[in-house]
Amino acid sequence: MAEANSNDQRSVQLIPESYLPPVEHRPDIVFSLPENQYPLRFNATFELVDRQIARGMGNRVAYIFGDRRMSYRELGTEINRLGNALIGLGIRPGDRVLLRIPDRIEHAVAILALLKIGAVAVPTFTLLRAPDLVYRENDAEPVAVIADSRLLEELEKARPQFRHIQHFVCIGPAAAPGYLDYDGLVAKGSSDLHPAPTRRDDVALLLYTSGSTGEPKGCCTAHADIIAIGDGMCHYIMPLHPDDVIAGQPPLAFSMGIGVFFSWPLRFGVASVLVEDKRPASMLEIIERHRVTIFAAVPTFYNMMANAAESVRHSTASIRQFRSAGEMLTPGIQARVVERFGIPVREAMGSTESLHMIGTYRHDEPVREASFGRPLPGFQITVRDPNTFEELPRNEVGILSFRGPTGTRYWRKPEIQAKSVRNGWSILQDAIRMDEEGFCFFTGRQDDMIVSGGYNIAPTEVESILARHPLVLESACVGAPDPEGVRSEVVKACIVLRQNAVASPELASELQTFFKQIGAPHLYPRVVEFVPTLPKTASGKVRRVELRAPRQAKAAASTA
Repeated sequence: MAEANSNDQRSVQLIPESYLPPVEHRPDIVFSLPENQYPLRFNATFELVDRQIARGMGNRVAYIFGDRRMSYRELGTEINRLGNALIGLGIRPGDRVLLRIPDRIEHAVAILALLKIGAVAVPTFTLLRAPDLVYRENDAEPVAVIADSRLLEELEKARPQFRHIQHFVCIGPAAAPGYLDYDGLVAKGSSDLHPAPTRRDDVALLLYTSGSTGEPKGCCTAHADIIAIGDGMCHYIMPLHPDDVIAGQPPLAFSMGIGVFFSWPLRFGVASVLVEDKRPASMLEIIERHRVTIFAAVPTFYNMMANAAESVRHSTASIRQFRSAGEMLTPGIQARVVERFGIPVREAMGSTESLHMIGTYRHDEPVREASFGRPLPGFQITVRDPNTFEELPRNEVGILSFRGPTGTRYWRKPEIQAKSVRNGWSILQDAIRMDEEGFCFFTGRQDDMIVSGGYNIAPTEVESILARHPLVLESACVGAPDPEGVRSEVVKACIVLRQNAVASPELASELQTFFKQIGAPHLYPRVVEFVPTLPKTASGKVRRVELRAPRQAKAAASTA
């Protein structure tokens, strides 16, 4: 992707300009740190893997998967073999390749091989269904797909509506009919491969947003983005030790997973653990077995892990950092984690658009309730009026805008792009405030705000209070019609109860009474609905859009 401010508009990639953001609506990319003064010619895989081998780290463990331990040298060889095999299929720089692989070493190898040859990796969540795959295939126009044999069912359902994929590659004990055998391709590939002459702003990954607020959007991630988020995080915020082991819940198809399993460990020559089984109890076992020192997950997963630890006994004494992003970390979840594991979660603000974290806490910095810390070095965060875009005074709530080494670049979405970047600043629909010391506080999604009785109510404000009740496992709040017809809308709390708690109108009334004793009157949830689970995206975020939709069947509910 050509630089917006460069006189040299040429790029090795063959991506049509019409698929990329218009030049006038691209974000300002600010490489302000000494560590990210990257040259124009720049390849992420070379920086992450080949450079580590050249530094003498070839024998260090790069990835752990089950009983398998792959060194940096072995990883480099596997990348080169697959890269050459893909070139042999005719895959060129700029071509997109769809990936349908669980979190295992082959997934990491596929992404890194594609980046090394200048192609674009399009990872997909394993839980996606056929219509989701059709949407991404039609939108990204990939020329090939690499899929795990266990994930072919939905792929085959979608296949009749595919328009662009020419090569189907299967990872498994035996290739399915109509698929090329992954192991066979790799075995034939040469172990020597020079990186493609990519530019630092060429597209490396096409990551789709989780769709928590509507239609997924493809976010263009450049080669420099992948390196910059690791440099900023691990030079200044969370310095890594040579014996660190990193693990976590984010899938590789999630932007947070790119940081946790690529940018953090590979950039600094440490090991990370890839896990297919993401159940909380399994993660606790992984932490103990591999003596994990740094763990990352969305807040909901920490809540589930703390609950699992009540019955599954595994030592977490090796952990020195819990990191979180993706949604608000409520005080209730934080308290459970500290009580169960003895250390706090350090929250962060990030997005698929920014690729990773733009604000968080240093490794030795005390956490503040409901705050995601301060801007990462290299990033600027401002709070702006959503209508005028004027910067607001400290402690006033507005929309988040940021500028730094990454920024919002949507694939084939020029109208949304024009609304998402202004004067070079990327705009997120997150409502935040910033205090006098620069600490930022997330108050909710701008498009999730509930307007009731003239008040703008952030769902997270209500949820954080409900989380304090001992019978509430988790909750999500949305706007709903007022049963009394007095207000334009009221707060509806959708609540998942802890095991053995019984939903009833009486319990709903009890929760409302509990809330009134703690929360401000205008935040009061006038409608309570008990649900067995909350609808979530593949990355663990609550899909409030589904909760807003009319529900045919309701469990016990109370209105007042």
